Parts: sequence; structure tokens; C-alpha cells
Amino acid sequence: MELSTTKPKMWGDRFEALWCTGLFFALSFSTVSSLAIGQDFEPPALGSFSMFVRAAAFLTVALGAGRVKSLKGRPRLLTLIAAVMGLCFLGRIAGFSAESGMAGVVFVCALVTVANACSAVLYLAWMELYAQMDMRHGLLLLCVVHLASALTSFGLFSLGSNPVALVSIAVLPLASVAALFKADRSTAGAPYRQGEATSGAAWTMSPRPLILLAAFTLTNTFLRSFLGVEDKAFVLLGVCVAALAVLIGAVARFGAFEPKTLYEVSVPVLIAGTMFVLVGLPGAGVAAAFCSNAAFTLFSIFITVVFCAISYRYGVNALWLFGITQAALTGGSFLGSILPWGERLLSIPSVGVTAPIAVLVVVLVALSMLLVSDRDFETTWGVTPLQKAETTPSTLAGEDIEVRRCAKAAKLYGLTRREEEILLLMMRGHTLSRIAAELYVAESTMKTHTRHIYRKAGVSNRQELQTEIERLSV
Repeated sequence: MELSTTKPKMWGDRFEALWCTGLFFALSFSTVSSLAIGQDFEPPALGSFSMFVRAAAFLTVALGAGRVKSLKGRPRLLTLIAAVMGLCFLGRIAGFSAESGMAGVVFVCALVTVANACSAVLYLAWMELYAQMDMRHGLLLLCVVHLASALTSFGLFSLGSNPVALVSIAVLPLASVAALFKADRSTAGAPYRQGEATSGAAWTMSPRPLILLAAFTLTNTFLRSFLGVEDKAFVLLGVCVAALAVLIGAVARFGAFEPKTLYEVSVPVLIAGTMFVLVGLPGAGVAAAFCSNAAFTLFSIFITVVFCAISYRYGVNALWLFGITQAALTGGSFLGSILPWGERLLSIPSVGVTAPIAVLVVVLVALSMLLVSDRDFETTWGVTPLQKAETTPSTLAGEDIEVRRCAKAAKLYGLTRREEEILLLMMRGHTLSRIAAELYVAESTMKTHTRHIYRKAGVSNRQELQTEIERLSV
């Protein structure tokens, strides 16, 4: 029989997935609003306060994820949240002309609290959508999102504080919500959105990845504290370079690109940025932030892809998973933002405090590399059902050659956990009837899973599928 030469396509014949890049509106709002407001006279402490509020909001949603169930399915709530975010931004801009004093401080703090809580909710709604996509497509979309966000942020910041720019910034959250609704509808039947349904089981997470997330963002935020607003806008170029490089690699090796490469590159790049801080030469601060932003972009894409894949394949509640991980990320940013306060509060010369803290950060990041093993990259990073926390619910842990080949195929083709189990039994020669009996599913459901596997792998029958799997090296 002639083998099929069909290869998995990125998007099929339509471009409905472009709506899924609407997350960049929300990310652009967070970036450019902080840059625009930072040009004026708000106290630096408000930046740290906003990070604290956002971390608290992420954690709150995670703790209530079992009751909330879904955010992207609540259009009225998300539309209201987006409108409130825009109004809070305009209110903070208008607040600069108001009379200062305790009342003004309370007013601004209230706006910061509401805006950042709403921002966290909108971000988690988008993560619900991405958690329903396989790793290959999620990687491409996230690269486009980071690239578009950096370009949009820089473009709006370049316009200055004129009314057109400010209104454009204020409507970004509404544009993001509109794109989310459109993306959810237009891609509902797409093959790359056939992940596991959200499980009703409770889950737990190892502290190791959370420590890693916090350490990485602490370092990034600390390095950025050495820059002025103008420099922070300029080094958005680091985001563009990193996102574009990954996008080219992901397109060129669609389905074969290993996300862990992003982590392996991001850590030394971040350490290089810290070294620039120690040098203290003209332009070293910009170089440090360039490296820092590039490293954080790589790390952010990597970590989002990893946890989306976990949710996609194992049915982990995306609100819980990303609420916990984003709380760790933002908590690290909060700690990184308050480190420079010690220098000012204790009146320590900058040279005397910068070197020890920079060295400490390098050591912290280096130690964080020990928190993730090769096994973590292949399994669930310690995300396990609460009632079975002592084991990892993954067939990837086996050493059998067929298990490892099926595990690689699952990553390559974006198979769900159930589809990977079925693929393994098919490779062992079991009939569909026997597989259905072993997995306690109806034969009609079994046939549906089989069709999904064939379509994702780009084959038309079992013989072609077996040939494709046997070609995979492990």
C-alpha cells in the first residue's frame, strides 16, 4: 500500500486562528499603560503595589477555580472588566491634574487595585482558550502575541501623551475581549482544540516549578529597576528579537521544535544581562535590560506552552493552573521591585549594593536550574491529582520503546492523554473493540478518537500510522 505523504498543517485552509492572537491587546495595555503613566509623577511604590495586587488576584481566582469553572464563557463579565480597565487608566491619567494629598493617594491606589485585578481575570480567560490548544499551535500563537504586543506598545508609547494615544490605550482591553469571543467561536471545531475536557478532580502542584518562576521574574524585574522609562521602552526590541527568532524556528520545524530549548537558552541570557549590570559601562544598563527582556520572553513563552500542554492533555483546570503559576510569577516581580528600596532606605552607595545583589541573583537563577530535571520536561512538572499526589499521571514515565515513541508522537501531533493511551494500544496490535473494552469506552467513541489521531498525524489508516510512529527516534 502506498504511504500517505500528508503532513500536519499549521492552520488548515482558513486563518481563523489569527483571532487567537488577540491576547496581544491585553499585554500591550499592561505594558504601555505602565510606561505612559510612569512618565508622570506617580510614586515608584505604586508599581510594586500593582504587582502585589495582581499576584493576589491570580491566587484568588485559582482558589475559587472549582466554583468559577470558566471565565471565557462569561461575555458580560469580561466586557465589563475590559471597560473598567480602560476607565481606570483614564482615571489615573486625569488624577495627575487633581489636588494631591491623602485623598488622591487613596483614589489612585483604588484605581490600581481594580485595574490590576481586572487585568488578571482577562489574562486567565485567554489562558482558558490557549489551554484547549495543542503545543504546536500554542507555541506559534504565543510568539506572534509577544511580537505584536512589543510593537504595539512601542508604537503607542512613541505617540506620547496626546488624547488619541491615550484613548487608543484605553480601548485595548475591549479589543482583546472582542478578539477572545471571536476566537472562541471561530476555532471551536478546529483539530488543534480537541484537548481533554476540564477535569472535576482536585489537583496539587510541586513547589519546585513555582520557585523557578518566582526566581526568574525576580531577576528580570530587578534588572529593569536600573532603567529609566525611555530605556524601558527602547528595550522592547529585546522582546521582538526573541519572539521573532522563536517564531521562525517554530514555523521552520513545525511540530518538531522542542520548547525546552527556550528554557535552556533563556537562563544564560538572563545571567548575561546581570553581568552587564556589574560592568557599569555606558549603555550597559540598556544591554542588560535587552538581555533581560529577551530572556523573559523566551521563558514566558516556554512556561505558558508547558502549562497549556499539561491542561490540554490531562484536563487540569486552566484557571487553577495558571492562577497558581501566574501568582508565583507576579510574586517574583513584586519581590524584585522592592529589592532596590533597600539601597535608598539605607542610603547605601549604589556601587556597594548593586554588586552583591546582582551576584546573589545570578546564584539564585543558577540554583533554580537544579529545580527542573529532564524528566520534568517530559511529564507534568509535578501537577498531580490530589488523591494520587504520590504519582505522576503520565504514561510518559515508562521506559518501553513503544511508550516513548507514543509519548513523542503525542507531543509532535498534539494528542490528548486519552489519544496517547489509544495510540499505544494500537501500536501493540490491539483491535478497536479490545481497546474500547480495556478503556471502558463505547466503540463509537473509540472510532472518534481514532479519526482524531489519524487527522492530527496526517495519515489515513492504521498501517500508515504505525509506519509514521516507527520512524520516530527516541
